[in-house]
Amino acid sequence: MYLKSQLSWNVIIHAENLDVEGVMLQKAIVSRLMDDFAAKKASKNLGYFMSLTTLERIGEGKVQEHTGDVLIPVEFSCVTFKMFRGEILEGRGC
Repeated sequence: MYLKSQLSWNVIIHAENLDVEGVMLQKAIVSRLMDDFAAKKASKNLGYFMSLTTLERIGEGKVQEHTGDVLIPVEFSCVTFKMFRGEILEGRGC
């Protein structure tokens, strides 16, 4: 069954990707979120991560003291696929 889920994750942006205008920062946040989402395959509660659909909110970043990187909380919607006990999935051969 496909599920629409809302998640909150922290995204780390490296110091060299920061700019004054903020346009490149938003692009860096979305790019990093998509990379992190693609790297994480599944979770026990939500099933397999299929697609990131909507970026809901970008929070206020916090600078990491030792590295200078910025930790930014983000909220987003995504589609997941989870199989439930007793569910029958149909497949077609080639």
